[in-house]
Amino acid sequence: FARDGDGLAPALRAAGVDSAVADHVKRLRDRLRAARYGPRGLGDAAELAAEIEQVLRVLGAGSDATAQPAGRRPRPTFAVLLVIGIGAVTVQSPPAQTPSAEALFAAGALRAAADSFAARAAREPRDPAHWYNLGATLYRAGADGKATTAWIRAARLAPRDPVIRRALRLLPAPDPLTERMLSVGWATPAEWGLVAAAGWVLLWLTVAGGGRPRVGLALFGAVAIAASLLGALEWRRRDQPIAVVIADGAPVRAAPYGGASAAATVQAGGALLVGRGYGPWVEVHRSDGIHGWVLGGEISGL
Repeated sequence: FARDGDGLAPALRAAGVDSAVADHVKRLRDRLRAARYGPRGLGDAAELAAEIEQVLRVLGAGSDATAQPAGRRPRPTFAVLLVIGIGAVTVQSPPAQTPSAEALFAAGALRAAADSFAARAAREPRDPAHWYNLGATLYRAGADGKATTAWIRAARLAPRDPVIRRALRLLPAPDPLTERMLSVGWATPAEWGLVAAAGWVLLWLTVAGGGRPRVGLALFGAVAIAASLLGALEWRRRDQPIAVVIADGAPVRAAPYGGASAAATVQAGGALLVGRGYGPWVEVHRSDGIHGWVLGGEISGL
């Protein structure tokens, strides 16, 4: 069914594997070959082979969970599919249980799990659980900057979720300005808008009903005004073009080329305001005087 090359991922998907996991397995295979036969030598091959073994272990566990007729041995479908360098493989019976991102996370196949969670977040970007799970996977993998980005997205969708709040405390901001730039309010702008609308409706109903209780008018008016202001502030904060440093450190250079001097270095998890782009470079600035250029691959926008 699948020939050596581009047929591996379709074969895995046809066998019931999650699409993101199948694509990740194909990329692992390609990276392993590049490490083994490319100019870099065997330095990365052992690490990549170990990662593939982790993914294969999870897929094999899903295959073993399939119910088999009495007296028959389970078919090693996924173990055959994932053999690297074999010319042709045959897909036999697909498993009843597709290996999930959670199973990959539990088995330690963090790159595959992150790919799968990222695919879920791309499909359903309004679901905070996907962003939280992606952040937890990246945090476990040691990618603190990327984990911060994912958890901030989750917090913006569910600002009062205690689990997300606790997760963010695991990655404190590297500087006070970043803490202010990445702060998330008690409610979303839409929620503040609903509170403000309710306050205005109650205020006008009180006036239209002929009542003149000063306490009620003052209370409803104060709620409407306060909610409107808080909603506007939260919307303005989220509307800023903020990016988070995902590299270990991002040198902010005076000009958009590698030889330019770096006036400052922003640590992983640091926040920057993004301006124009110039090739692979992005102009960034902050209110504390940092202004210059960083590589686009060193930051991730919110």
